[in-house]
Amino acid sequence: MIFEDTTGQRWLKIKIFLSMALFTFLIALSLYGLNHFKIIHLPLINVITTNFVTVIKKIFIYYLFITIILSFLRMLIIIFFCFRQQRRKKILQEYYAINKPYLKLFRPRVSVIVPVYNEEVIIRRTIKALLKSDYPLTEILVIDDGSKDRTAYIIKKYFFHTPKVKLVQKENGGKASALNLGFQKALGDIIITSDADTIFTPTAISELVKNFSDSRVAAVTGNCKIGNMHNQLLIWQHIEFVTTQNLDKRAFEELDCITVVSGSNSAWRKSVIEQLGYFHHDTLAEDTELTIRILNAGHKIMYDDRAISYEESPETIKEFVKQRYRWSYGILQAAWKHKKSIHISRNKPLKYFAIPSLLFSYLLFLTAPIIDILFILAILTGSTSIYLFALLFYFTDTLNSFIAFKIEKEKMKPLLWIFLQRFGYRYLLGYVTWKALIAAIRGNHVRWDPLKRTGNNNYK
Repeated sequence: MIFEDTTGQRWLKIKIFLSMALFTFLIALSLYGLNHFKIIHLPLINVITTNFVTVIKKIFIYYLFITIILSFLRMLIIIFFCFRQQRRKKILQEYYAINKPYLKLFRPRVSVIVPVYNEEVIIRRTIKALLKSDYPLTEILVIDDGSKDRTAYIIKKYFFHTPKVKLVQKENGGKASALNLGFQKALGDIIITSDADTIFTPTAISELVKNFSDSRVAAVTGNCKIGNMHNQLLIWQHIEFVTTQNLDKRAFEELDCITVVSGSNSAWRKSVIEQLGYFHHDTLAEDTELTIRILNAGHKIMYDDRAISYEESPETIKEFVKQRYRWSYGILQAAWKHKKSIHISRNKPLKYFAIPSLLFSYLLFLTAPIIDILFILAILTGSTSIYLFALLFYFTDTLNSFIAFKIEKEKMKPLLWIFLQRFGYRYLLGYVTWKALIAAIRGNHVRWDPLKRTGNNNYK
């Protein structure tokens, strides 16, 4: 896999460099201490120390100002294109509603692929929800990737007399291999992929498929919601999901640069995926990696907010960190793998907005404490300019979520926790991002660890 270093040479070189840097810092600190207590007399040390502290202080202040300005500009761009996408979709919907009697019915063959590994707790309900779809599905392929529990037994027991449900068993090889086997066996022209914990609404697949009437569309990502929202961590994830789905994805669709077609609620044109060589095995974010290849090949990717699904999100911090660590590491792998192809890509919004926006969000997670520390110092020292800029940053962040909730017509009650969410959640994501970055630098082998299922998806 990308970043893996079985020799350990990369990490050894980095440790030597860090050791030398630490040694140099300790020598400088010792000299400063000796000079401060007049054990030795080195006036130059005071000059260097004073200048160093001044430079570091200015770097932090400039970082805060630049971060706030970029965050504000990004928000304005996202909101502008989000509302433009909404207007365009509204016009299209009105056109189709008026001309429906005269339009040819678009009914391609559709297969659903559900890759599973030890999903006995939830798989029955997932398949039952798919069978309730208002779209005439050709088949539902459940790809059992070497489960060691009763997953295969449950499928055979409850869906033995359901011809549409087909169980395909294979040796454990990872999610990408399970998806690829499903694509190769699928009869449909359009392939829906779903995670085992995802419950589709009856109309979701119909909404996804409609978008493929445009021959340029290669993939569509749906509107994922949290189905087990019953504790504070889940409320925080709900705020993130609503904000990301209803601002970022709308705007990125309008700009033609959606970077992630979520594997839990997505549709793919089979012929395009075959041409591109299916899902690759060298990253943990196989959906992101394939999405970038689709964009670089010149195809369109759509977001459909009416294709709604409810999934089971991590209920504990331990499970949350496990999931987001895998996501962060996988996205870093995908971005690194395609750094050259993105650089020469003809998709300018991808190159100049989507990827820089992604890297900027990673930078924010990595340096999140700096803004909060500067904010506290500004209060203690009475630095009005820093204080006001930090307030503007928090206000911008909150406004972003408020607009997203308004667009989605979600209840505003969860936003009562927005201030705590922005602090607590940001530090969690910061920890995960640092962990993923260090693992990438060290060349660690990171594997796909399945999450513990609870079956607490409350969607009915």
